[in-house]
Amino acid sequence: MRMQNDDSGWGTRDSGRAVPDHAEPGTSNPEPDTQNPEPRTREAGLAERLAESDRQPGERLYRVKAMWTTLQGEGFWAGRPAVFVRLVACNMWTGYEKDRQRDAARTGADCPLWCDTQFTKEGSLRLTAYDLADAVVETGAGVRFCVLTGGEPLLQADAALVAALRQRGVTVACETNGTIALADAFGSVEAGPDWVVCSPKLPEAQLKLEVCDELKLVVPDYRPEAYGAMAERVRPHAEAGRLLWLQPEDGPRFQEAARLAVDLALSDPRWRVSVQGHKALGVD
Repeated sequence: MRMQNDDSGWGTRDSGRAVPDHAEPGTSNPEPDTQNPEPRTREAGLAERLAESDRQPGERLYRVKAMWTTLQGEGFWAGRPAVFVRLVACNMWTGYEKDRQRDAARTGADCPLWCDTQFTKEGSLRLTAYDLADAVVETGAGVRFCVLTGGEPLLQADAALVAALRQRGVTVACETNGTIALADAFGSVEAGPDWVVCSPKLPEAQLKLEVCDELKLVVPDYRPEAYGAMAERVRPHAEAGRLLWLQPEDGPRFQEAARLAVDLALSDPRWRVSVQGHKALGVD
């Protein structure tokens, strides 16, 4: 694999306000728009920066949609610099607009109706575990915390990928909907990521994840009373205890969801309210 010049119009990492490379000819950089500032970091595709891996016989390739350095915006590690790796594919819906209603009916999940994440194969690259890990290190430029996300990252992530990242001194986290067991994806719980966040989209009875470090319910559609057994699968941490989060759904229902999250947390102090700090800070 080779790194290519980033001529995509946005840097994958910068120390200040991102400025488009395609500004009008003959003009200087504009004054920052304080009302609508551009994100300091931006999720960026890979095709402009990386070349696909040369596959060796029997070597697995991972289809990667995007990779970028930003801040973890939610949960226990909120504010921590991280390299996000978005893996292609999801088991809740295809990612294509035409399939929203069909996949919501097929899976019984609400997320196909409102999800705006880009995880389809268009614009993705296929990389080996070692090339992907090398790209994480180079993209991070000193950041050694990687978050595997999707889609549903456990459709692709495996022990070989986690091992390649760890060999480079990278701590591995993942964000999963909980429908795939760690043992199925990685061979064992121990071979899986260092930190697992579960944000379920299906009823508790359909979740196969054996254990996680954080449980995040997006309210108002997902409520604590429906995930009591899953909450017991959250590993207790020495000082913080079990990390159980209620996150208000972004969008037109935010005010209603935020009030509900606060009320639920105050009525059951085991639960905490999570806010999307990356959006407040203007980062992807």
